Amino acid sequence: MKKVYPAIFEKDPVGYGIYFPDIEGAVTQSKDIIEGLEVASDALGIMLGDLVENNKPLPKPTNINDLSIDSEREFATLISVDLNDYLKDVQLDKKTIKIPHWLNVRATNEGINFSKTMSEALVQKLKI
Repeated sequence: MKKVYPAIFEKDPVGYGIYFPDIEGAVTQSKDIIEGLEVASDALGIMLGDLVENNKPLPKPTNINDLSIDSEREFATLISVDLNDYLKDVQLDKKTIKIPHWLNVRATNEGINFSKTMSEALVQKLKI
C-alpha cells in the first residue's frame, strides 16, 4: 500500500532538517539530499504505520503547490513509502466470502486475484 506525502527540506548548518507538514512527529535530518530522500521515506513509513496500527485515520496529503516555503532555505518534494514495509502484523488471514456466480465467472476469466482485490477494496473502504 503506497502513500505519497509532501515533505519540506530545510537547509541547516549540518545538512537538512526534513519534516512533513501533514504528519505530526514525522521529522528527520540528513547530511545531503540523497540521504534525505531515504530517511524521509523511513520517517514517513514509521509514523503512518503507527497511525494505521492505532486505528487512526491517515491525514489527507496537502497539495505540494499549496505549501508555503521560504525559497531561500527550503524546498518541498514528494516522498513515497510502501506502508506494508512498516506494518507489524502482516500475517495473512484466510476469509471465506460469497459473491454472485456470474461475478465469479467473469473475474476468474479475467484472471483477477481475489485476495489482492479484496485487500485493495478494504484499504479503500477504510480510507487507509
